[in-house]
Amino acid sequence: MSKGFKADTNALDRASRRQLEHAVRVESHSRNLDSRTRGKVLGRGKFGKIIQDAVRPIIDSMIGDMSKSMAKGHRSLGQGLEITRKNIADAEKAVESSFKKHHKSLKAEGVDLKPGQSVPDKKSLRNLYHRRVEERVDELDREGHGVGRHLNVTDQQLKDRLGTPSIQRRKLKDENGNWVLDENGDKVEVDELVRARHGYAQSEGKVDPLHGPDARSRLSPPGLYYDVDKGAPNRHKCDAHSTAFNDHESFMYADAYARSKIDPNRPGDQVFEFSPSDAYGPGGHTGRFRGFYIDPDEPMKGGEINYKESDFRDATIKAIYRPDGNGGHKLHTMFPQPAFKHNRSPDQGIPH
Repeated sequence: MSKGFKADTNALDRASRRQLEHAVRVESHSRNLDSRTRGKVLGRGKFGKIIQDAVRPIIDSMIGDMSKSMAKGHRSLGQGLEITRKNIADAEKAVESSFKKHHKSLKAEGVDLKPGQSVPDKKSLRNLYHRRVEERVDELDREGHGVGRHLNVTDQQLKDRLGTPSIQRRKLKDENGNWVLDENGDKVEVDELVRARHGYAQSEGKVDPLHGPDARSRLSPPGLYYDVDKGAPNRHKCDAHSTAFNDHESFMYADAYARSKIDPNRPGDQVFEFSPSDAYGPGGHTGRFRGFYIDPDEPMKGGEINYKESDFRDATIKAIYRPDGNGGHKLHTMFPQPAFKHNRSPDQGIPH
């Protein structure tokens, strides 16, 4: 089937005519047999009568019932093939008419039908489908920043979006609340990680993926850390997890599901949070997503930021739509959201 289903209407026409000819031939044979045996005694004497009584009904049945049934079968098959041929021809005309009506052609769509081929082959259909997916994703990219921040991004861009763990210096006190002094009598200061919500590492210097994968080679602080949508002096923000969809198809179907929930009569932004199974059907869908967060137990390791991969078990998808000014809605952003219970540290205080 890799070359597609080929409906040869000429072959169907020939097969139809052959079946109808077989029907005529069967009827002719039955008439010849009837004319040659009708009224004739098949045997003489005592045994001849037995043969006559036994064989004659069989011959009559062949002539009357079996031959008619066979002829009817051939004729029905022939008529069925003829109807099929006409239906295919009508369907091809309808498809051709539809493309002409919309000023398109199969060739313009990248589908090249070979002689006798009535439908595109598997490869052509797959290419056409992928092109439709890309076209839809391009449309969504123009609506908001969902594609730029949560789809068409590299793993390094996702990591850069998390920034660098924030460190603050703090004067150290002992268990009695007294300042700890060094040998010179000065208060001892220590570097301490700043904690954010749920005990995750607070960070700074976050790079907006909308700057592009080569942002660090083109930009320098503070411009490197500005939010592309809001512009200077607004710094880019990101929660504990920096996440993205793994493929365009998953992004497209998630939008299609969320968009079906929009209430056209409700003003303002519309926010939806749903299970991946709502958009993709039953089954596990963790492979559709990727993401990172900074290890809350050991944010820095060997002088480098210590990233951990996000676990997407029991994750949700969050989509935000805004009015487009024409009575519809545009996708402002959409991203996979990991569940805290699968991305936690015992010291964070996040309940199971």
